[in-house]
Amino acid sequence: MIESFFFDFDGTLQGFENHQISESTIEALKILKQKNKKIYIATGRNLVDMPEHVFEYGFDGYINNNGGMCSDENRETFYVEYINPSDIEALLKYDETNPFAFSYMTNNKFSINRINERVEKSFAYFGMEIPNVVEPRDLPKDNIMQMNFFVDEEQEKYLIENVLKNSIGTRWIEYFADINPKGINKMKGIERMADKHQLDLSKTMSFGDGGNDITMIQGCKIGVAMGDAKDNVKELADHVTTSADDNGIWNALKFYELI
Repeated sequence: MIESFFFDFDGTLQGFENHQISESTIEALKILKQKNKKIYIATGRNLVDMPEHVFEYGFDGYINNNGGMCSDENRETFYVEYINPSDIEALLKYDETNPFAFSYMTNNKFSINRINERVEKSFAYFGMEIPNVVEPRDLPKDNIMQMNFFVDEEQEKYLIENVLKNSIGTRWIEYFADINPKGINKMKGIERMADKHQLDLSKTMSFGDGGNDITMIQGCKIGVAMGDAKDNVKELADHVTTSADDNGIWNALKFYELI
């Protein structure tokens, strides 16, 4: 029997069409809580960039920055890992001669260095406001938890292999890639949450739609891909449900007779 549930946010809990959590998903979360199940968010978003209403649904913990930050039900962080400062220095040096757009996340702030068409399309896709433009050379280099590179796959590959050698990139939409410290992923975040809350990993279920969800879809006992997930995510999932905007979480939980 599944006891703990891990949900990606964008494209999973919240759909891309109306940028809202559907009534069926809210009801499903409520039923799981009534059954004394544990529910968690596992997202690439920073904790400070989660919509405030999300905290009303009784989540038992939050895995943010693709596993690089873990917090309890009260949003008290008990684990965080930062990008190697030498990678940040190398990035800033590269950007001097090869300027491109990138955002960076600290414990309490989300900033961006410049705005271009990729940036505008990305934030429109999520229904989010573009963060403030801040000169990264004016910021500390030792407290950046995650970055977004607004580049194509070829440039992302070059940057990871030649510039940010202590970091990894994961991509789930065409406009940008998430950049995290090596060894960070959502399943590692789930494992840390399991240690914190004494969860049995053999009784876990995860839901996701992007490349950054693959580790938890493979690592949990049951991995569910949303209906509009990428093909490589669907191929690795135990079950493919409908989209977030088409009651995907409700339908999957019904399929497994969990609600």
